[in-house]
Amino acid sequence: MIVCAPDMTADIAARFGLQPCLIASLSGDNFSPEARKMWRLADVGLAVAKSGAFSLGRYLALIRRVEAHWAVVPDVFGDFRATLANWHRYSPVVARFAGPLFVAQEFHRPRIMDTVFDLVRMHVVERVALPMHQHPDAACASRPRLCAERAERAMRILCGMVQHVHLLGPPLRAVRMLRNALRQCERQGTLVSFDSAAYRRAPNSSIKREMGGRWQPKNGREAAAMLEAWLRQALS
Repeated sequence: MIVCAPDMTADIAARFGLQPCLIASLSGDNFSPEARKMWRLADVGLAVAKSGAFSLGRYLALIRRVEAHWAVVPDVFGDFRATLANWHRYSPVVARFAGPLFVAQEFHRPRIMDTVFDLVRMHVVERVALPMHQHPDAACASRPRLCAERAERAMRILCGMVQHVHLLGPPLRAVRMLRNALRQCERQGTLVSFDSAAYRRAPNSSIKREMGGRWQPKNGREAAAMLEAWLRQALS
């Protein structure tokens, strides 16, 4: 299993039996030299997906600068048709530099998943990202079970069909609910990954206590410690 996080290190990943991955977005990509030893994911970020405003040139420069292995093709939050139009427009150029990820907006709708399945079957899409931070009708941090159940249904359709399934920003409780589904997906021959920066604000009081009563880390060392605490609760 691959986990992407801004503060991921090879040592942290090894403690949990993970493949380490760093995530870079248009809001920042302060990578250390160790980054070159890890997988790297580029993403436009939720704020851009919500606004729909982005610079393709700037995003491609980011993908090339960090030598990303995968890159989210710019999507439009809550709008499958607009995201699909973006895919047809932008995925060919993104694919020159990284493996393009199609963001399946509104994937909880059966008709949309039917369309995604057709795109996969026709080899138009080979890598799918499922939004797991926020859905148009639900914030996944406050409704993790709903979001996890939606993702599990989608993975039943996608796993074994696509090269790669990525969960975008799942909260800790949703990851816990999806652990078995993620492992089953791997057994079916699909690469699985998820990213998170949720640990940068402690998702519960237990992790807050481990950080000395603070909700947010004050330096890189504390951010790494909070990531370890988050992973321990999410995966163990």
